[in-house]
Amino acid sequence: MRLHNRRMTRWVLTPALVGFLTGCGMFAPSSRVLYQEGRTVIQLEKDPSEGGNTHPAAVTTSQMAKILDGVLIQQDRGLAMSVFKSSGVLESAFNADEIELLAPLLSKGLQRANPSQRVGFMFWSPTPGRGYAAFSGAVSVRDPYLIFILREHPGSDWQDSAATPLPPSLFALDFRQASYLKPGSDEERKGSYRARPTLQIDYRRYLAALDGQSSPASAAKEPSVAPAASAPTEVRPPVASSPVAPPRDVAKPDSEAVKELQRRVKDLNEELVRLKQEIAETKQLLADKVLELNRLKTK
Repeated sequence: MRLHNRRMTRWVLTPALVGFLTGCGMFAPSSRVLYQEGRTVIQLEKDPSEGGNTHPAAVTTSQMAKILDGVLIQQDRGLAMSVFKSSGVLESAFNADEIELLAPLLSKGLQRANPSQRVGFMFWSPTPGRGYAAFSGAVSVRDPYLIFILREHPGSDWQDSAATPLPPSLFALDFRQASYLKPGSDEERKGSYRARPTLQIDYRRYLAALDGQSSPASAAKEPSVAPAASAPTEVRPPVASSPVAPPRDVAKPDSEAVKELQRRVKDLNEELVRLKQEIAETKQLLADKVLELNRLKTK
């Protein structure tokens, strides 16, 4: 019972929490916090876009996970970042741990939103070595599209501290299957200092297509209809001129190669994140040393 009560308190509005978040400028005063645990916050906020959303929206946790898995990000890397990766590379915006954390929260948020609201989120990655900056953004549903906005991403927040004040980081969004994005929305996917990148995903068609990919495999496994017992079966020798070769399983090696490639990419991403964090720490140490030297010179 105590565990149930503790879980329920995460999805309620607390005046003290709202006052704190509003004072910090993280969320607008009109927002309503639905969930807060540690540095993870899910809240309903007024949607500034014109037109009503089709809320509440019934998007399940598994469906939201599939949508988040399809979101890709392209960083606008400066000269320092080009040391690590070449510009123009698309990579997954969220890893498996981040999707597992975010998908159920966004699903519940969309079920509680009204047509004038959207679901805002802010969280730090649970993956070790990746939680050095925040994710933040918002989602809403306006049939037939799920609208996904990303304000902040940890991969884009590694900046040169010498450039002060720092402008907002630029990045662009894309989708794993771009054919399901709203036609004519290419400009929305590009980040700018005035508008954050946005995806409008025809999510129902996308999810239906994912579900349909498994249909041929399942249909192939269905047993064929056996002849009636009363009908005698005539046994004929095989025709030598038309042998039937067994089908080759070519999909399996391709699938294993893709999985191996994905594993290597994941390992490289984790290594790059570790290197970025180490460099950031080194820069901070150097900055502290410079300040110390300046103090000694003035003395």
